[in-house]
Amino acid sequence: MSEAAATVQKIFAAGFLPSSVELADSFTLEAARHDSGAADVPEGNAHLLVELDGQQETVHLEMEKLRELVSGCRPVSLQVATTEEACERFWALRRAFSNSLRATGLTKLNQDIVVPRSKLVELVEFAEGLSKRSGFPIACFGHAGDGNIHVNIMADRYNRDASVRERAERALDELFAQVLAFGGVITGEHGIGLAKKRWWPEATSEISREVHRAIKDALDPTGILNPGKFL
Repeated sequence: MSEAAATVQKIFAAGFLPSSVELADSFTLEAARHDSGAADVPEGNAHLLVELDGQQETVHLEMEKLRELVSGCRPVSLQVATTEEACERFWALRRAFSNSLRATGLTKLNQDIVVPRSKLVELVEFAEGLSKRSGFPIACFGHAGDGNIHVNIMADRYNRDASVRERAERALDELFAQVLAFGGVITGEHGIGLAKKRWWPEATSEISREVHRAIKDALDPTGILNPGKFL
């Protein structure tokens, strides 16, 4: 996974601006293999999906240069799709990851954190270490081009065992603290809501929180819109 993350950094450092860059780790791939069958999932312990768009002549030239770069990173396999049907097969696998993780029977605590792309390798290495320290499997996949990686803590007996929930909260404390230390944010897509409410003060400045409160009060003076969330 760290090699795949380093490849993402090399792609952008070489001047490529893909329309999509998606990354997935070994636990995610194994879940997909058990869920949909190994024939649908490429070999390897990490999966990198890169999509390019543009004019037909230029995009094919760019794709060849990208193929050379990725080949130099010693992938287990390298597949190219140029038709809509072939591209859809790649995306079908990517879209299945979240459901495949749920199919493991473990509770999936999805954290949509974001870090600078320069910290991607450090993030995936941190997640591997956090998994060992916490005892929870951790599945990482997501939008590597944006630095938006879904770090999923996979917890057994989460809804039945208070001690498991306490351990998970400690693991999340460690994750969010490290993400902020990397210069990242604790949510890139899904917001604060209830699940991240207690980390909201650590993740923002008082000025930012005052602005949010002012907007909330202006639009919802009686507090009836989506009450009880982070504001």
